[in-house]
Amino acid sequence: MKTTIILLCILSCFTFVSGFSQISHGGKPLPYLSTKSAPAAFFESMPAFDLQEQLCLDSMEYNGLRNSNRFAYKFMTDFTPDNAGMTYTLADGTRVWRLGIRSEGAVSINLLFTEYELPEGASLFVYDPEQKQIKGSFTSQNNSERHILPVSPVYGDEIIVEYQEPAHSPFHGRLRIGEVNHAYRSLARATEPAGEPSSYSCILPLTCSLPDGDPYQKVGRSVVELIVDGTYYCTGSLVNNLQHDGKPYLLTASHCLNEDFTIKNPDYEEIAGKIIAFFNYNSPTCESPMRGTEEMSMASAYYRAVNENTDMALLELTEIPPVYYRPYYAGWNASESPSAPFACIQHPGGATKRFSLADQIALDNFSDSSLKLASMSFWHVAEWTQGCTAGGSSGSPLFDSNYQVVGALTGGNSYCYSPYNDYFYSLYYSWENVAEKEQQLKYWLAPNQTDRLCGGLDPYASAPALRLSHVFENGKYDQIETRQTSDSKYVFGLHDDACEYAEKYTNPGRVVVYGCYLVTPALSGRTGLDVDICLYAGKEKPETLLASQKFNPVYPYMENGNRGETGKSLARSQENFVVWDTPVEVEGNFFIGYRINNAVDFCTYAVKEGEITQNTAWVKQGEDWKEVSAVSDIGFSTALFLDPVVSYQSDETANEPLAVQENILVSYVRSEKSIHLILPQNLPEATYVLVDSSGRIIDRQIIYESQTTWRYPNLPVGMYILSIQQGSQKYTLSVLLPFAFRMLPDQHGCDFV
Repeated sequence: MKTTIILLCILSCFTFVSGFSQISHGGKPLPYLSTKSAPAAFFESMPAFDLQEQLCLDSMEYNGLRNSNRFAYKFMTDFTPDNAGMTYTLADGTRVWRLGIRSEGAVSINLLFTEYELPEGASLFVYDPEQKQIKGSFTSQNNSERHILPVSPVYGDEIIVEYQEPAHSPFHGRLRIGEVNHAYRSLARATEPAGEPSSYSCILPLTCSLPDGDPYQKVGRSVVELIVDGTYYCTGSLVNNLQHDGKPYLLTASHCLNEDFTIKNPDYEEIAGKIIAFFNYNSPTCESPMRGTEEMSMASAYYRAVNENTDMALLELTEIPPVYYRPYYAGWNASESPSAPFACIQHPGGATKRFSLADQIALDNFSDSSLKLASMSFWHVAEWTQGCTAGGSSGSPLFDSNYQVVGALTGGNSYCYSPYNDYFYSLYYSWENVAEKEQQLKYWLAPNQTDRLCGGLDPYASAPALRLSHVFENGKYDQIETRQTSDSKYVFGLHDDACEYAEKYTNPGRVVVYGCYLVTPALSGRTGLDVDICLYAGKEKPETLLASQKFNPVYPYMENGNRGETGKSLARSQENFVVWDTPVEVEGNFFIGYRINNAVDFCTYAVKEGEITQNTAWVKQGEDWKEVSAVSDIGFSTALFLDPVVSYQSDETANEPLAVQENILVSYVRSEKSIHLILPQNLPEATYVLVDSSGRIIDRQIIYESQTTWRYPNLPVGMYILSIQQGSQKYTLSVLLPFAFRMLPDQHGCDFV
């Protein structure tokens, strides 16, 4: 398989952060069987608390805000390898620390490591006792200047923390669990689609905007679900800035950070570090909402600005989201007169992404006078023409007719049966009403500029990751089914002569495949799931297996106050995402499929018979692959809801330097797996930095010669960022490797072409 290096201009090009996030770095924990008989001291049990009292307190906090919707109780802890759990050493010298945490009755448990610094080669995992939900590995790549790490929820009332440290590490890892959060409410995503609250059933899934065009889909990629401090839901949006430098600014509401203004003098830097953002939590269908993918998250942000007088909050994620997250930075309009119509894209109650529409807004006072917020600083939506907002929608962006953010939700009184009176703090008033940079937007979004308008930014526009989908392309996302045979087996499930299915994607060139979406129904078989997600190359049919990945998620549920647990992939209709450990390069046509390895009911949704005429689905019968439409037992054209995420590549001028006067010349020599750099005569010394898509620095060098070559024989396929700096001069990438490309000087950061 060919190895391709792709470089992309994306960040403020020389401020690279080896940040910490939910992005894991591969590997697996040790088998858990060895600790099944461990002494009781292996587990730390959280004390009981009065749940009814907590629910009562929650109900009393509502004050007209689209409140941040608390779902968990916080325990302050102090667990380290020195005072909790068990430690032992493996035969190869690897030191292992394991700690079990139990909180009886918890729907889920999430952690905050208040001390986190790992040596190179060490790995941290957090998982359930069955090892079906595994968070990590977290490594030295997750180290940060703040030395903390929030970890997203693991469902159930028992979790295991496991730390592996190689022998002869330069230092012992520093780990301290300072917070354990016991979720006493089901996340809204746990109840979708069944039992959807009537309070926001009228707020349509974002998928429903597809018939009206893609702009809402595009800006909708900027909207993220937030879990704040391990206990609250809110909504936020990534926003661009006039430098167009790719800094991942995150706009939300201040009351999401200060517990509805109840915390006096909050440490916003600390709170920002405890945020987890979920990307692409969308329903794949419109008419019957499904639970979305939960596999794309990032943890922690930097505090940039908060103005409690207007409810504005601006954070910055510690690193740019990976390319396969498909992030988008929304543009904004901080003027006094944005144009209609207006759309709010939100996560009501922590649910999948929804949107509401209004024809008019006007500057007004916030209706709850007890909060004493700034006068005439809020966009008042007197009436929604479609939808409303709900608890957990706080911080969600309000877009104008140009799909630019004009404000973010503070609160209001709207419901499906009464879609009236919501209030969004205005970017217009929060722009520079206060001189201090920590309380205004202008300093961060438009430094040294007067413009109050900014377009959006796709940070990976020169080589975007795309979700390919024959179901969406045909507009059939609401015409899907799981057909059964006469003996009650799923047509695209396990049979005596068939257990493997695939979806064909016609590809005239070369792509890098990052992973695959699967849309699966609620299935009855709930034990012993053993399913592989497979990637094949092949001109006319699947021929060469390129990669495979296990598919085995789980999810708990609450019913009538009782806790249960079921396999996520089988519990309810939903969208899932499986990412390859390493992106895979494919030349020509390829196939995404699944293989059922044991006697369990499993399938994906497929387009209903008669809805499409061109078949793209395949089945393996015996040793032979056949088109589904040509199999007598099926005999109709369809498409499976198996959607790969890919980036298209090309081989044009792969090894030829591009002659551009007065610019840095860079070329990639495929045969030698090397990068060759030529500096202009007026740039005798510079700093060279190569960073991968997760923000990890691959190489950093000082350049003293006019021509320099670096070889990377083992660099995996993926997205990379190359930067050159000399004094105040900043040079950024304008074309991709493996092409020859030029770097252009830009005083402000990146040059996007």
